[in-house]
Amino acid sequence: MEAEDEDEKYLQECLSKSDSLQKQISQKEKQLVQLETDLKIEKEWRQTLQEDLQKEKDALSHLRNETQQIISLKKEFLNLQDENQQLKKIYHEQEQALQELGNKLSESKLKIEDIKEANKALQGLVWLKDKEATHCKLCEKEFSLSKRKHHCRNCGEIFCNACSDNELPLPSSPKPVRVCDSCHALLIQRCSSNLP
Repeated sequence: MEAEDEDEKYLQECLSKSDSLQKQISQKEKQLVQLETDLKIEKEWRQTLQEDLQKEKDALSHLRNETQQIISLKKEFLNLQDENQQLKKIYHEQEQALQELGNKLSESKLKIEDIKEANKALQGLVWLKDKEATHCKLCEKEFSLSKRKHHCRNCGEIFCNACSDNELPLPSSPKPVRVCDSCHALLIQRCSSNLP
């Protein structure tokens, strides 16, 4: 009987140890799963870091290239600035020469226009007939229902509204009348050149 009790006791101890070992195995398996998960996360993290590092290297390389290009462009810009200064100097010299020529040309033009005006006055101003004009004399756009014809009261030619929307008093009419842009500019210039 004692032997059976001892066997039973021994069996209980073995079962208890077995349960304890089973629990330990279960815990170790859980720890193993957790470690595998952690390892997988670490690997993914490492992969992400490597990809980020490669991106940074690529960006750095790109920035270096851009820096080289900027240095090259700066040199080119400085050269162009020098050229620009030289061209400005030449331009100012030529502008002065052109201004002198322009003044002489303006005087000549005014004399020619005076002769033309005198000639017109002698011949009598001829007004162009409406049906003879299909396009504006100045901008050359075709007349239509929306783009109507207008006579210049100075030269008698036919223009669109945009090219003849100025009014000035003329020797033939002290009250301001419609004139084309060309006649307007000419009459204003002549008026200003006649002032003391």
